[in-house]
Amino acid sequence: MNDINSVTLTKKIILTASKPISKEEFLKKVLEFANKLIEFLKLNGCEKLGHIKFISTTDGEDYLQVSVLDCKDAPTIKGALRKTFAKINMTLNIIEFGVDKENITKKIDEEFRNIESYFNPV
Repeated sequence: MNDINSVTLTKKIILTASKPISKEEFLKKVLEFANKLIEFLKLNGCEKLGHIKFISTTDGEDYLQVSVLDCKDAPTIKGALRKTFAKINMTLNIIEFGVDKENITKKIDEEFRNIESYFNPV
């Protein structure tokens, strides 16, 4: 493993939904996102995962952190969100070795679009 293959990436979005989002439904979608990203990394040559962290907050007082430290392990969850909300700030941070930044960025952008379209159907 060498440093040339390492990728550190942070992506942020603000999700504003057309109707209130329940914390359970939001958590379900974030876990799906995490699992799809883990599967993508495994299939595309990830040699080592530093971490994947999703940090979401509605107003700076409540937060939810979904964390993955190894592609073989299930995501861990910390924190809590209020029961429902219409707007949430999401930050994704990933450090990994083996998959190039362009491919990871495309996958992350695709999954963020999927979440946005799920909570804001046309």
